Amino acid sequence: MAALNKALHRVTIGQVATYGIIFIILILVLVPLLWIFLASLKTQNEIYQFKWLPDDAQWGNYLEAWTTLNFGRYFFNTIFISGINVVMGAFVASFTAFALARLNFPGRNILFGLVLSTMMLPFAAYMIPSFFLFRWLGWIDTYTVLTVPFFMAVPGFYIFLMRQYYMSIPREFDEAAKIDGCGPFRIYWYIVLPISKPAITTISIYIFMLNWEDLLRPVLFINSASLRTLSVGLALLNQTLEEAPKHHLMMAITVIFIILPILVYLVFQRYFHEMGQIGMGSVSKKESG
Repeated sequence: MAALNKALHRVTIGQVATYGIIFIILILVLVPLLWIFLASLKTQNEIYQFKWLPDDAQWGNYLEAWTTLNFGRYFFNTIFISGINVVMGAFVASFTAFALARLNFPGRNILFGLVLSTMMLPFAAYMIPSFFLFRWLGWIDTYTVLTVPFFMAVPGFYIFLMRQYYMSIPREFDEAAKIDGCGPFRIYWYIVLPISKPAITTISIYIFMLNWEDLLRPVLFINSASLRTLSVGLALLNQTLEEAPKHHLMMAITVIFIILPILVYLVFQRYFHEMGQIGMGSVSKKESG
């Protein structure tokens, strides 16, 4: 009992307020997700009734929604495109960041500044010139237009994130590898890359999320129904149904759409925490220095 009283005395008003705010935010996030899931199990008429639980769970909504617009194909396209961009995008971002962080060459800081400047340029600013360029290359309405341009011009934020991680790795590793006869690429591949799992995993999840929920590029560059992604199929669901809009089917597809990103985050969340600890460590070192 004394230990409990001592622990309660250590709890400050600030801590109570902090946990209270976290709890409120958690409720605001989870309640809509719970409603979407429960709505996916209702009939169309029950959607408009003020009640949380369905009278009889309609698990067949998922099968009906899945087969309405060939969502199996859309799911494959989304996984395929996201997978290529995750693997190649993470490699390009990490390799570029390695050069900017670990190699000394003229103009390195200027190049890094140019990389940072691309973070302020939205896709909408150059999507029309991109369309004409890709049409000239013959890439429109192919997988290529949704993969090669992305990982060859990977967003600057991911390069920045990787560079900051590489800057925290001691230079002694490079020097020891050079003594053993390693060149820059072998240092990157055998020394730096294996200890960069938290950073690689973090930007891989960012890239996956960006491609998973991307709607603008598939709508702009893809015409064939066989190449559509899940986000495009979700946007077109209500337009292609012969009957009145079926919101219970929309909710079923929405559950399918959001469940995989949630699972990905839950599996790899510890790497986010490691990246946060590394970032806080770097800041504290700079402040103490």
